[in-house]
Amino acid sequence: MTTVVIPANAANRELNVTIEKWTSTHNLVVNHEQLLSAIYDISKNFTENFSNPVTLTFAFDRSRLKENQRAAVMYYDETSKKWVEVPGGKIDGNRISVEVNYFTKFAVFAATKEGSASGTGKPVPSFSDISGYWAESAIKQAVSMGIVSGYPDGTFKPKATVTRAEFAVMLMHTLKAPAEAAAGLTFKDSARIGAWARSAVAQAVKAGYMTGYEDGTFRPNAAITRAEMAVILAKALGQSVGAAAATGFADDQAIPAWAKGSIAFLHEQDIVQGKSNNRFAPADPATRAEAVSVLLKLADPL
Repeated sequence: MTTVVIPANAANRELNVTIEKWTSTHNLVVNHEQLLSAIYDISKNFTENFSNPVTLTFAFDRSRLKENQRAAVMYYDETSKKWVEVPGGKIDGNRISVEVNYFTKFAVFAATKEGSASGTGKPVPSFSDISGYWAESAIKQAVSMGIVSGYPDGTFKPKATVTRAEFAVMLMHTLKAPAEAAAGLTFKDSARIGAWARSAVAQAVKAGYMTGYEDGTFRPNAAITRAEMAVILAKALGQSVGAAAATGFADDQAIPAWAKGSIAFLHEQDIVQGKSNNRFAPADPATRAEAVSVLLKLADPL
């Protein structure tokens, strides 16, 4: 059972809402996620996001929760084909409510609870695949700060690559930018930017942190390279791209001229590090662990 509460000023046109309950989870629940409710496909008669948030309330089966689990509303990202948590869920008995400005597929899942750090009172996430990993501490801190989240199956996937859209969301969370309506996205492939990332991409582009490509595309689902990530971080810190400069990395000649100034600056500030044999590997896709590690350093002086 689900209810939708729409404020009077959420849309400036006639609104028709459709709620479809999915009876089959085939191809939608494939990574051992534990459903606590049915999957609901909620849609409306226009594509634009609501100008003000609407409230969705879902009933869920509390009896299926284990001691180390909590209920969380997730939406299905059609682009990445994965479930993503909607933040700010409020629980009242066997019901959970969230505020969103878009419609898509939603469901309630069991998510791993966050524990407490001894003596600090700060939430410490628990993931099944980061114990002993080089970025374990950074990952926990980034999740606690709301920069990034894990997956419904209790993993973080630190070695997974980060898409350009995902990095835009992480960046805006790091900068604590308030959510605002996605506007001004004129890329040829703007329609491929998921609803979950549209606002963040629009903000990153408007601020000048991110740009599209010469062919007019943004390529939201392309893996972001380490060189691209460095340029974005430098811009977010107020540094112009600048002239090409020696970076100090062993593969300096492989670093494109448009990224050298940024990488040299970030290396000097100890924000980015090299890989084995002091290589920067500019064309390598950035991993989730690498992304949260540098974003934490970006957040430090803010």
